[in-house]
Amino acid sequence: MSDRFPHLPWHEAADRVGSSTFRLHTDKAMGTGFLMMVGKGDSGHMAVLATAWHVVDDAVAGTSMIICDRSGTEIARSHGGNMAVMEVGAGLDSAILIVTSKDQIFSEEQLLPILPIEVQLAQGAEIGWMGYPGIVEPELCFFHGHIAGMLKKPPVYLVDGVAINGVSGGPVFDDRCHLVGLVSAYLPNRVDEGTTLPGVAWMVPINFIYGWIKANLNPRDKYANQNP
Repeated sequence: MSDRFPHLPWHEAADRVGSSTFRLHTDKAMGTGFLMMVGKGDSGHMAVLATAWHVVDDAVAGTSMIICDRSGTEIARSHGGNMAVMEVGAGLDSAILIVTSKDQIFSEEQLLPILPIEVQLAQGAEIGWMGYPGIVEPELCFFHGHIAGMLKKPPVYLVDGVAINGVSGGPVFDDRCHLVGLVSAYLPNRVDEGTTLPGVAWMVPINFIYGWIKANLNPRDKYANQNP
């Protein structure tokens, strides 16, 4: 990986990733998404955001979608077919949101490096993640923890941290700001009906999402020189 992505203090990494992290609203859900690709063609500008499928699945049926930045400002709203939602692999709880616009909404400077597709983080690796918890809307929050383990079916990182409602779909990253995955769910440790202990967060590795994009859309390096 290139030295142009140095290790950063977590507060600096969070600030950089925060500029690429957006709050998503549909009629039925609220969650988080992050920028993965930008481009420009004859019909205008294009951007691809990744998020959790359960955040946007109702948008497939025509539900309205609103995208806001970390200041709370609305930057895009679905209308006239300018947004398309596609599920990434059945059972992965992952989706991409394709946004087209006449004017530029997202810039190449907002793109983050992506962990090489063949890399899998080891148990104990330190990571951060970001999202918009519904309990403190509209604040963008940073979380931090370690890879506790990994399931193979479905492929998910198990992380010693929380995934609060609204953070679903948020970016998972290392201290060099490489995208590592996305937040999917939280599995609490339920002792009995009245007792719940801390559990583990489920996070989908970016490998599967990026691999799907490369197989089904034009490769990202056709749009931006931000390869890891």
